[in-house]
Amino acid sequence: MEKQVVMYARTSSQASGGSDKDSLKRQRHSVSTYCKSNGLIVVKEFYDKGVSGTTDILSRSSFIQMMNYCKNNSIETIVVESSDRLARDLIIMETGFQYLTSKGYKLISVSSPDSFIEDTPTSTMIRQVLGVISQFEKSNLVEKLK
Repeated sequence: MEKQVVMYARTSSQASGGSDKDSLKRQRHSVSTYCKSNGLIVVKEFYDKGVSGTTDILSRSSFIQMMNYCKNNSIETIVVESSDRLARDLIIMETGFQYLTSKGYKLISVSSPDSFIEDTPTSTMIRQVLGVISQFEKSNLVEKLK
């Protein structure tokens, strides 16, 4: 029997989101492909369009809707394309991850599936390094756009 999960997607720019844009399609494809090969079925998608990766997860409307849906439907697993879809700031990512874990949720990042699941020093390091890289990429992009 397939396990039911939800997908969380996020784009920081209003312009990069939408049915005719690549970001949501890419995220949906990555999550769908991963889930199909791992016996998971995505029962609902939640998408925060135009929400910065530096915004606290509990300040995101679709994220809050997702949490309510998961609670009301006994969904325990949230799947994202990559850690930068959860956050582009290490502190936001780590506090978000700790919050989800404290509530009994499992978070899967398709690009590094064990980084949020395993509770080992190595998986913690990988998760945090990926968070630092995401934060750097975001800061670098902001600098280029100036």
